[in-house]
Amino acid sequence: MSNAEHIYNIANDHAQTVKVCIDRLHELGANEQLKRLTARLQKLAVRAAPGDDDKDKGKDKGKGKDKDKGKDTKATRR
Repeated sequence: MSNAEHIYNIANDHAQTVKVCIDRLHELGANEQLKRLTARLQKLAVRAAPGDDDKDKGKDKGKGKDKDKGKDTKATRR
């Protein structure tokens, strides 16, 4: 198995976990949490989309993140 396939399989397993959490949040009627999760997942979907590598050169991929910890902060979600 290639390294890319291995990483994909890890992400796919986590995506299944997120799906289960979403279903449970719906059951609980947790609309605020679902809204926040939707926004976060939309950002991840944009980030995950394949693109032209040439136009990404030199760009800061960690924009909006705490560069030391890679965490999403409240300020970056506004």
